Amino acid sequence: MMCQYCHLDVNDPCHNTQEMRQRAMSHVERCEKALKDDMSDGINPSDGQSAGSI
Repeated sequence: MMCQYCHLDVNDPCHNTQEMRQRAMSHVERCEKALKDDMSDGINPSDGQSAGSI
C-alpha cells in the first residue's frame, strides 16, 4: 500500500523498534511536506477521510 500523500510504501514491515521509529518520523515529515506543497498549489489531496490533525 502506498501513502497517498508522500507515496511511501507502508506495506513493508519494520524489522525492529528503531527502524519503526525512523520510518515513522520520515513518513510524517514526508507527508507534512507533501501536504504543504499541495496546499500551496491549491490542491486538496483529501479523499474525504480524516487523516487526523497535523
